[in-house]
Amino acid sequence: MSHIVRPLYGAIVVSFLLLLGCEAEVDDSRFTGYIEAELIYIAAPDPGWLRSAPFKEGEAVAVGDVVFTLDDERQQAELTEANERLNQAQAQVRDMAKGARADELAALEAQLHEAQATLVFAKKERDRNVSLVKQGLVSKAQGDQDRADYDAALARVENIKANIKVALLSARDEAMQGAIDGSNAAAAVVSQVQWRLDQRSISAPVTGVVEEVFFRHGEYVKAASPVLAILPTDAMKVRFFVPQAQLSSVALGKTVDVVSDANQEKIRATISYISRTAEFTPPVIYSADSREKLVFLVEARVADEIPLRPGQPVDVLLP
Repeated sequence: MSHIVRPLYGAIVVSFLLLLGCEAEVDDSRFTGYIEAELIYIAAPDPGWLRSAPFKEGEAVAVGDVVFTLDDERQQAELTEANERLNQAQAQVRDMAKGARADELAALEAQLHEAQATLVFAKKERDRNVSLVKQGLVSKAQGDQDRADYDAALARVENIKANIKVALLSARDEAMQGAIDGSNAAAAVVSQVQWRLDQRSISAPVTGVVEEVFFRHGEYVKAASPVLAILPTDAMKVRFFVPQAQLSSVALGKTVDVVSDANQEKIRATISYISRTAEFTPPVIYSADSREKLVFLVEARVADEIPLRPGQPVDVLLP
C-alpha cells in the first residue's frame, strides 16, 4: 500500500510546485507565505510544586496578572531567618555607637569614689608623717611607704577616670565600620531571599492569550521549566519567500499587504528581516536555470492584533 501512496504523493507535490511556478509567472508581486508567532514562555528560576495555575489555553491575560504560583514555605522560613540576622547586626551597630551601658558606667563611678577616698586618706598620712620623719619620731621606711601608698592611690584614681572616658565613647572606627559592613551584608541577604520569595508568584510580562499550559496544579516544576506559553497581541509576523530575481523589490521597512483564504481583507505588515542566504541552494553549481530556484526568506511584522492563527497560509502582496 505504501508503494502506491508515495508516488502519488510525489506527483501531487510536483503538481503543486508547478502550479506555484505558474502563478508566480502570472503575478510577480504576489508571494505565498504563512503566519508565525513569537511565543513568550513563562518559567520560574527555582523549582517547586505548582500551587495554582488559574489560566487555561485560549484565555486572555494582561500585564501583571498572576499566571502561576509555587509553594513558598521554605522561602518564607529563609526570609524570617535573614530578617532576624539583620536585626541582630543592626542592634550591634547601635550598641557600639552608644558606648557602655548605664549599669557599667555606674560601677565605674563607684570605683572612682572609692579610689578618691583612698587617695584622700593616703595624702593625709603622707603629709602627717613628713614632719615626724624629720623629727625622728617615725622611721624613714614608714615615710617612704606613705609616699608610695599615695602615689598608688593617685594612679588608681587616674586609671578609673580614663576608663570612664573610654566607656563614654563609641567603638573604634575600625570596629564600627566592621559592624556596619556586617549589617549591610545582612540587608543584602534579606533582599536576595525576598527576591526568591517574590519569584514564587509569577506575573504575565505581556498582554496576550495563553497558547499552551505545560504543567497543572500539584505537579512538580523543575527550575527554568516553562509552565505556560503566552501569545502576545503584537507577536504575529508573516514569513514568505521571494525568488532571487525579485529580491530587489523588497526592502527593510517597506510595507506589504497580507490576505488569506479566510479573510480577504488586507492586513498591513512591515518588512523587518531579509535573509542573507538562499533557502534552497542547488546541490552542485549555479546555472541560468538553477538561479531561478533560489528563494530568500523575508519576515514582515504586524503591528496590531489580527484574526489569523500561527501556521495559517497567506498571500503577501507588494504595493
